[in-house]
Amino acid sequence: MTDSALGRVLLTLRGVQWILGTKGDPYALLLRAAGDDRAELGRRVRERGPLYWSSAEAWVTADHAVVAAALADVRLTPRPPGTGTPVGGRDGEPAPWDVPALREALPLTGLPAALDREEYERLRAVAAPVLGEPALRRRLGAAVRAYRHRASAVGERFDLMDDVIRPATVDAGRVLLGVPEHRAARFAELCGNLTGVLDATLCPPRLDTARQYRAALPELLTLLAESTETRETRESPEKQEEAEKPEKPQRPGPPKSLAALGAPEDVLAVSALLALVGIDVAATLTGNAVALLLDHPEQWRALCEDPGLAPAAVAETLRHTPPVRLHRLYARQDLDLAGTRVPQGEEVVLLTEAAGHDPRRHHDPDRFDVHRLAHDRHPIPEDGHAGALIGPAARLAAEAALRALAAELPGLTRTDEVLRHLRSPLTGGVFRFPAARQGNVRR
Repeated sequence: MTDSALGRVLLTLRGVQWILGTKGDPYALLLRAAGDDRAELGRRVRERGPLYWSSAEAWVTADHAVVAAALADVRLTPRPPGTGTPVGGRDGEPAPWDVPALREALPLTGLPAALDREEYERLRAVAAPVLGEPALRRRLGAAVRAYRHRASAVGERFDLMDDVIRPATVDAGRVLLGVPEHRAARFAELCGNLTGVLDATLCPPRLDTARQYRAALPELLTLLAESTETRETRESPEKQEEAEKPEKPQRPGPPKSLAALGAPEDVLAVSALLALVGIDVAATLTGNAVALLLDHPEQWRALCEDPGLAPAAVAETLRHTPPVRLHRLYARQDLDLAGTRVPQGEEVVLLTEAAGHDPRRHHDPDRFDVHRLAHDRHPIPEDGHAGALIGPAARLAAEAALRALAAELPGLTRTDEVLRHLRSPLTGGVFRFPAARQGNVRR
């Protein structure tokens, strides 16, 4: 598709989203991402029942019980059905009134954000030696030191995302992915160019953003593919010969990066998901957590006094303001969900952020409280979707960042409004976080 054709399609699809929002459909308003109160929209979705049909042509729920049940249902999968008959007439040329779906106009080939649930589970098992909870926990100390290094270098005024959170998170991701040090700068630049790419699967981006994605995505995938080569391939013949000599058997240690796991096609899929989605999710989760803590100064002080509260702060942020606000699943067959018949192939949207505010499952759900009892959080299951792979790493990164910031910047204060990316209905990614080292700096 030429740039001009792509621009027309993106503008048309965005116009359709905007028009649907004018009809008052709460999910359509969420898609529009135009500054509406998300908590209020979640309440309006619940008022329509446990599952309702949106004018955006999807079944939508904000009911915590229905969300949990749908995520556990093997009949629902993140992979959308085939597009079926090509758009256009017998000559293959599209008619003037035909508009392709967003995933057809901007395919983002190589972004593994919509695989079958079984594939996510299989890849999670492959990556467990590096991305599993036990393996990641061993990296916590190093991650805290990396965030502290960044935090200690800032001046009196700085941008928390640009100067601390994002660069430290990107570099931690680079180490996990096994991208060599001499490619660090280019890796960071490509990750920056692809920020928000997950949102582009749901909300049409601007043409210049789409062009940026189309240019950066193949290069990043190539860089990742180079890093997934086996150690034997990268080592010199001399080192290989030395390794082949008999030696005293040693207990193998855990792999240091995904590149050491073998099975290049699997490693590439996991690496792409971590680089394209996981880094953004981790950075946004951290930004959300810090913003909420600074909005509740007594809780920020409690964290500074007791860094052991960091895991609870991350868990509460995931409930209150998660970095992924919704999940999209598709029916593999006709099924019943919440007493409603869902035909094969139709989309089911799970508003996980709104589910975290369901008063039937959470006491005082709109209140952010790091001291909330664990059994009152009811975390959303990760099985069967991308969160199963990137969730543990995002949580560990956020915990490390909170521990580091509490230690290095206990007088941290926000000096202006936290800004989020436009057209970001899925993640609401933070891109500006003006901050200062001390609390008495004039706004």
